[in-house]
Amino acid sequence: MPTYSHAVLDEIRSRIDLVDIVSQFVSLKKTGQNWKGLCPFHTERTPSFMVNPAKGIFHCFGCGVGGDAFGFLMRQDRLSFPEAVRALAQRAAVELPEERGREGDRDREDLHRAMQLGLEFYTEKLWAPGGERARTYLDTRGVAPEVARRFSLGYAPEGWDALLSFMKARGVAAELLEKAGLVLPRQGGGGFYDRFRGRLLFAIKDVQGRVVAFGGRAFGDEPPKYLNSPETPLYSKGHTLYSIDLAREHIRAKDRALLVEGYLDCLMAHQHGFTETVAALGTAFTAAQLQMLRRYCGEVVTFFDADAAGQKAAERAEELLEPSADGTAWAVSRSGSFGDGTALRIRVALLPAGHDPDTLLRAEGPAAFEACIAASRSLLSYALDRALAETRDPSGPRGRASAFARVALMLSKVSSAEEALALSREAALKLGVDATQLWIEAQRLQSARARPVGPPPPAAAPATMALAERELLCLLLHVAESRPLLLPLVDDGDLVHPALRVILAGLRLRPDAAPATLMSDLPDDPERSVLAALLLHERDWSDAPTVIAQYRNRFELKRRLRRIREVTRAIAEGQAAGAASPPAFEAELLALQREGERARGLTLGVSAQPEKSDRPSGPEGVHTNG
Repeated sequence: MPTYSHAVLDEIRSRIDLVDIVSQFVSLKKTGQNWKGLCPFHTERTPSFMVNPAKGIFHCFGCGVGGDAFGFLMRQDRLSFPEAVRALAQRAAVELPEERGREGDRDREDLHRAMQLGLEFYTEKLWAPGGERARTYLDTRGVAPEVARRFSLGYAPEGWDALLSFMKARGVAAELLEKAGLVLPRQGGGGFYDRFRGRLLFAIKDVQGRVVAFGGRAFGDEPPKYLNSPETPLYSKGHTLYSIDLAREHIRAKDRALLVEGYLDCLMAHQHGFTETVAALGTAFTAAQLQMLRRYCGEVVTFFDADAAGQKAAERAEELLEPSADGTAWAVSRSGSFGDGTALRIRVALLPAGHDPDTLLRAEGPAAFEACIAASRSLLSYALDRALAETRDPSGPRGRASAFARVALMLSKVSSAEEALALSREAALKLGVDATQLWIEAQRLQSARARPVGPPPPAAAPATMALAERELLCLLLHVAESRPLLLPLVDDGDLVHPALRVILAGLRLRPDAAPATLMSDLPDDPERSVLAALLLHERDWSDAPTVIAQYRNRFELKRRLRRIREVTRAIAEGQAAGAASPPAFEAELLALQREGERARGLTLGVSAQPEKSDRPSGPEGVHTNG
């Protein structure tokens, strides 16, 4: 990780508003000193995600994640720490010193640089002499030049090494270009050649506006019609949406996303004022893409051609209803929502036969497109209708049984019992069956799917956080005057919880630092999450002097008792060897016993009793309990 001084990191923190940053992804409401919203990192019904702008931290009391602005961007946009620092530094107008990164960080930055250079090369070629064919194609498709520039469209010229030569002149190795998906190795060895040649290029960017991939379209019918970047360390098509960087703010403002399938569909929608439109990059819409949209809005409208809409909608609904790899079901409710009422509502808009969004907008204009959106229906409701309609003989017993089984399976994946019951009634009326039977069958399938196939792997027991340890760390974090008095007395052995030990070590290194700034000192997310939770802990510290005195007496007593055990052991070992106890040891032991009794009395709130004898009674007479 590049070495950034605490001064630089603190300056970035001081210039940014964490609420402003988080609000780009989460709808927040002010509650006292904090802001609250639905956690963007897990699905929840009630808000448990908290942001404290004064301390510059966030914490979710549902899933436990927490941190500062750097940690939020790292999780939200899947950034490394250096990337998060650079993003926030740019936002805060803070100039960063030259960094010295780890090999992995440098590789990722090199890939970003290569992709940015590729973007500059392709966009320059589109508008330079030689790009006439691409510009003519855009003109015939009705794409305005300003839209082409806004979307960073480009042109990959004919030839095998135009990009290679450009990159070579700038010191970019061909091996790095291969890793970025820009070039391919020649068969049999002997160098590389450009992946994209003679194509119109669409720049695919992440939410921060950094190009991570390209999509190349042929000008004629030559195969393949579309040639896309492969999966790379920067790009996973199932986790990316085309134009999300341009549409994000419009999606949030309208609380709606329009989800289309093609690059040109997306461009034409933006050109006609539907700036909340994104495209799914030539793949079936994934749960990860829908989860991304859930951060910004409450409703997504998808578009299907009328001829194929029924089949596609039904198939897509059943795909989205399948449990994900981590065991979480993306249950679509009757209203089209995932899981609960606060999650995403998905609707299907039917386009006239033979049209896609691009052709409809060019032929009939934005009014016709808006009319399709207004007439959209909930995804699951539509899919259920299609499931019934596709039954070969719905009036016969075999067809009715097939439709009954298919509908029951879909209903079993709906998380809300109320919604599933309502849907079962609708489907039962259309099937001519008993709604109770349909509901019971859906419940049976749901229970069967919930049962694990095999024994679950043993889970690691979480470290228990004792209340006393938690209160001690809260005191050290919230009350600065406690640190010089208590930090010298607390040993690592006094804390059992591993994250609290790490936080304590950070406080030892920088006892005068603002506690929230310790986030960048901690090694991993678990420690940062615990620190965020401790910093959000609300408590009246008006009794801090008394609490500090109690802890101080307690730890001084522990220290004296440890020394008593050491001295007693030394005396016992000397006596066992036939040697007389050194007078100094006996005097120290007597003094320690007296101090220990006084400390014990203060800790318990009573006066220590005077010693009955001036001479210690030996190892058996030493009081070591504390």
